[in-house]
Amino acid sequence: MAERTLIIRRMEAKDIERAGEIIVAAFNDVFTRHGYHPPFPSREVGISLARGYWQREPQESFVAIENNAVIGSGFLHLRDDTAGIGPITVDPASQAKGAGKELMMAVIRTARRCPSLRLVQDAFNTTSFPLYSKLGFASCGTVLGLSGKDFRAVSRPRIHTIRELTTADVEEVAALDAKLTGITRPQDLQFFAAQPPQLVSLVAGQLTGYLCMLRTGDSTFFGPAVATDSSILRSLIVRAAEMESGKALRMRLPARHHELQLDMLRMGFRVDHLQTYMVRGPWHVPKGTDLLAVFPEAL
Repeated sequence: MAERTLIIRRMEAKDIERAGEIIVAAFNDVFTRHGYHPPFPSREVGISLARGYWQREPQESFVAIENNAVIGSGFLHLRDDTAGIGPITVDPASQAKGAGKELMMAVIRTARRCPSLRLVQDAFNTTSFPLYSKLGFASCGTVLGLSGKDFRAVSRPRIHTIRELTTADVEEVAALDAKLTGITRPQDLQFFAAQPPQLVSLVAGQLTGYLCMLRTGDSTFFGPAVATDSSILRSLIVRAAEMESGKALRMRLPARHHELQLDMLRMGFRVDHLQTYMVRGPWHVPKGTDLLAVFPEAL
């Protein structure tokens, strides 16, 4: 039997289609095996995701190669003193052979000068959790994967002024974001500002929060988002749900925001599944109230 040779290298344009297919196959497989609805409706969504990551951060996008074929991929998102990792996926036919660990090691080596690495792990996945734990990642909380489509009418407090985010707002929004979350990501906010409409909230003329939306066909993902308190983020979510009426909506809500969690359930969102927020290195509980990003996964 020929010796198995695994190579980890940076992603190239020729790898994108296969990497995207594997993202879809890996996530849909593990979700289905655990009794959950598959999160990716088509291979095209995965390909679009892989292409988007590679185009934005080609030096931080990796593939695993075996017998000249792509069998997995991994992505890193460096943001000054913090970095998000994900997604890390391996073709179901090639799992449990070390490719996932090697992808993670390549990502960690690339981020070696970054003190704080973060990722979100699906809590039902008892294979990935111990892998990340052995690589130095510790659980720092639970994240609710919320989704919904038809929502009950919810009133908004009149003290909030909500308007569309403009490119002129990005510097101020980035400063508030960094103050509350500790993440420096103006490039991500510029990315969303170029795809309007996105939202900001003001109270007495002062910026108090923002909410970005990632639109993919008939669905919209809310996040990243942050606000100085839960009532403000609630107002932003209500406004965004009105704007995206008729679409399937999703978000990642840290479970520590209990009051906002109850508001979302009353509104009509449901908990699809639970995730674990894991950190290697320093981390402090963010101030205010936040939603985690799914693209880019700067966490």
